[in-house]
Amino acid sequence: MKRTKKLFTIFVAICAAVSMSSCGKGDNSKSTSQKTSDTVSEVFAESSIESEAESSIESSIESKTESKPESKMESKTESKPECKAESKPESKTESKAESKPESKTESKSESKPVSKPETSKQTSRQESETKHETTESPSGEAHETSKKPEQSEISKQESLKPVSEKPKEESQKPAYVEISGIKLSEKNISMTVGSTYKMYATMVPENATRDDFVWKWSDDSVISLSDNGTVKAKAEGTATITVETYNKKTDVCTVTVTKKPPEPVKPKEPEQTSKPSSENSQPKTEDKKPVSGNNSSSPERSGTYVGASWFDDAVFVGDSVSVTLANYADDYGALGNADYLCAVSLGYNNALWDLYNPNNVHPKYNGTKVTVDEGVRLSGKKKVFIMLGMNDVGLYGVDGTIDGMITLTNRILQKSPDVQIYIQTVTPLIRGMARGGLNNTNVALYNEKARQVCAERGFIFVDVASAVEDSEGYLIYDYCGDPNYMGLHFNYKGCAQWVEYLKRHVE
Repeated sequence: MKRTKKLFTIFVAICAAVSMSSCGKGDNSKSTSQKTSDTVSEVFAESSIESEAESSIESSIESKTESKPESKMESKTESKPECKAESKPESKTESKAESKPESKTESKSESKPVSKPETSKQTSRQESETKHETTESPSGEAHETSKKPEQSEISKQESLKPVSEKPKEESQKPAYVEISGIKLSEKNISMTVGSTYKMYATMVPENATRDDFVWKWSDDSVISLSDNGTVKAKAEGTATITVETYNKKTDVCTVTVTKKPPEPVKPKEPEQTSKPSSENSQPKTEDKKPVSGNNSSSPERSGTYVGASWFDDAVFVGDSVSVTLANYADDYGALGNADYLCAVSLGYNNALWDLYNPNNVHPKYNGTKVTVDEGVRLSGKKKVFIMLGMNDVGLYGVDGTIDGMITLTNRILQKSPDVQIYIQTVTPLIRGMARGGLNNTNVALYNEKARQVCAERGFIFVDVASAVEDSEGYLIYDYCGDPNYMGLHFNYKGCAQWVEYLKRHVE
């Protein structure tokens, strides 16, 4: 458009020169025509300079607007026309070059980058990507307001990345607990041909990550052993059972199998003993007092014989000595359908421990570990036979054992107030097996104090020790199942004597 205007100006100047030359005469006409030609040449020279400047300016603007800021383009476009304009010697050309090209170049350099589609797209794209807001200062210059909101948004997004969840997952992963040992429920057991016995293996610690182990036995002709720890006596003899963990931790039990089971000692005429007589009628009347009654005159029962079904409503609480009794009773049906809350190393004091104690030795009820008081409640039985104290006397002394007995029986009565409690005496050791505080002197002292507690609290005192001890107070050797090891566990012959005593002294 601007070139058209310039051509039009040139055309008008030529026409004016022609008309002047046609109208002029003589020297005046010559001088006029000379002036006209000079004017035309100046116009052409000026137009060529301007077109040259414009073309160079436009090319430089177009090449630099895409890569460089607007401020640099303004300075470069302004400098080029000025240099070319100053190179002309004529004053008119200088004034025109200084006024026209500068103003046009500035307007072009300021307006063209905005009107170019590519530049506007790039600007809008940059604005959408960076999301920077601009404000205009009092001087008219545009500047960025702030980048802090962007950084806070980025930090929020980074905090929500899944990588931050990894430490959380690692903290929830349980720690690996190595097995330090394994413990069998018995060290020595006595069996008869054809009988069965259930062995239990306990990991140390009980919260070990892996609990896999294998059973091994020395003589397949004497015993057999199933995967769940059930031992079956096949022939007379001796065999050893070994349990081994994956990391070679072991424990061993010795099994002694006899050919014939011992015959229980039965009364000659049990029917006659059930009839009342002048000698035992008075004790029998006193024995029928309720659980809460004070039976201080005669806490021990005697004289009436009962059958195995009498124990259907009973639960036996005890340590490893009572574990052997439970096995014998199951093999021969000696105590009817009684339940058993018995465990190796159980005592009055550790029976008070919490279930979450890693060292607890609580018994199991229906395959689940329970405290004694909770096990009694779950069983629903009304007769509770307790034989504990063997594992307490050596550790806590006689008085500490009595304190544990009182606390445990209180807990049982809190959960099961309608039960009748029977306290069985601790049985003695065989000769020569005393060790530390665990000796027959302390056992006898505890039994005597237990008798007093039963008289005060209305418990029934059952003196099993008197049925299995010799004249000097030692466990009869023939009743001992581990004479070469601990000298305090029973064999089945001793269990038979124990059961017969119970049947004579519980009613």
